[in-house]
Amino acid sequence: MNGQMKYELLLKNGTLIDPGQDINAKMDVGFKDGVVVAVEDRIDPATSTTVVDVAGKLVTPGLIDIHGHFYHGGTGSSVHADQHCLGSGVTTGIDAGSSGFLNYDAMRDYVFPAHQTRLLALLHIGAVGLAANRILGGGLHDMRIIDVDRTAETIKENQGRLFGVKVRMHMDAVAYWNAPIAMKLAREAADKSGGLLMVHVSGTPIPLPQVLDHLKSGDISTHAFNGYTESILDNSGKVRKEVREAVDRGVIMDVGHAGVHCDVEVVKSAMSQGMVPDTISTDIHLAPPGRSVYLMNDLVSKFHALGMSLPETIRASTWRPAQVLGLQDNLGSLAPGMAGDAAVFDLREGRFVWHDMSGHNVEGKVRLDPFLTVKGGRIVWQEGRLSQMGEC
Repeated sequence: MNGQMKYELLLKNGTLIDPGQDINAKMDVGFKDGVVVAVEDRIDPATSTTVVDVAGKLVTPGLIDIHGHFYHGGTGSSVHADQHCLGSGVTTGIDAGSSGFLNYDAMRDYVFPAHQTRLLALLHIGAVGLAANRILGGGLHDMRIIDVDRTAETIKENQGRLFGVKVRMHMDAVAYWNAPIAMKLAREAADKSGGLLMVHVSGTPIPLPQVLDHLKSGDISTHAFNGYTESILDNSGKVRKEVREAVDRGVIMDVGHAGVHCDVEVVKSAMSQGMVPDTISTDIHLAPPGRSVYLMNDLVSKFHALGMSLPETIRASTWRPAQVLGLQDNLGSLAPGMAGDAAVFDLREGRFVWHDMSGHNVEGKVRLDPFLTVKGGRIVWQEGRLSQMGEC
């Protein structure tokens, strides 16, 4: 009988926000064979093997965290993706440079397959990524750690898994006298690989305009809303001319929150001047004591409290990151035929407060509390219960 069913899973009576389809309405979503089969006003529950009534809840495409650290066990700061992603509505995580060309294969072959979360990556410009970060404080203290050709070749050999190069322009990661060299080599590696370039711009040892000069359309400035001296704002609190020029040519302004890399006052000022984040991401990692690192559902809620509409925040955490990665034909939307990844949230009403590490708070009246996560048309998390993978 089950083999004759039109759907294997049906999410019924929920409010679907899907910016990729420009939908914000009560809709039923049906899944079969790992993909979305139908999105309709009403689907007969008798046609599905499993039906979940999500009346009064918000249904979105599975969230995409475009900046996290998921090389679990391979670095001192990477998290277990399933434990941190699925329970926050994230079905796809992009590891932002935890590995370099020397240790990427282990991450690809052993760590990533041990998770239900879809895990993809950007390759660190340094040969071993962040493996020595907790000891050395950063990966680019010796420029011999960079091999442009081997980095580019690794990316080209792993198309569909690797999407480009990550470089950390942070004062602890690279000396100011080496920073221009590292930027030049990262740009060269990204160009040779055919991929994008993501640059950590928080706490950069060189002027931000000098960093942005290297970024092209489709490249990512992550931690864009940090509160360090070299931020997107000038001394009078205005968005810098060079930042606007970067945005105009297609550079992506990514949150990369991490607690310490996103200043609420910078966000407020930038948004008041018409500059909103392109993508919302966590920079999820095993944080040092005293640092608050939020999961995606809290960041979506926080940026909604900061003034973005729910469709805007959902777009910045689903459809837009899929576009940035060139994956919009399969991810980021619940259009029929696309990957069967969805998140269901309760919209909790009350008084909620989110913090940053500069002592600034954001108060909101709504929080997205995860209720259920669907990956590949199958429920993988529900109300605190992580489903087992089965055989690897």
